[in-house]
Amino acid sequence: MERNFKRGLLGYKRKDVNMYLDTVSQTMSELNKQIADLKAQLQRVNEEKAFLVQRDTVTQKTNEEIARLALKEASALIDKAKKNANMILKESMEYVKGLDHEVNGFKDEAKDFRNQIVKISEELLETIDNSEIFSLIKEEENTKKETDRF
Repeated sequence: MERNFKRGLLGYKRKDVNMYLDTVSQTMSELNKQIADLKAQLQRVNEEKAFLVQRDTVTQKTNEEIARLALKEASALIDKAKKNANMILKESMEYVKGLDHEVNGFKDEAKDFRNQIVKISEELLETIDNSEIFSLIKEEENTKKETDRF
């Protein structure tokens, strides 16, 4: 903003210089206001940046904590599932052993029952063999055999 002043009696005209100084003063005032506004904007931007950086850090830490807790919970669930599976397996094995014991008991009962039936059958046959009627039938058969021989 170069300016050529008109010369007066003792140098430059005072009115021109004052007007120029007023213009320079006004321009400086506007520039100072712009500088202050820009500084305020810069301050807001820096504060927002700091807030965003802090929020990003908090978000990152939160995500890491969530991931850590999720892994911990998953591990606990896996451990619990393993314990439950082992318990179910143990109960199943005990149940199978119980069934095996029952089956063996049924086998023993079946053998005893068969032995009792055999014994009853033998006793029944002995009773029949020793009965008078069967003795008569045997005598008759023997007599018949003897007569058939002759």
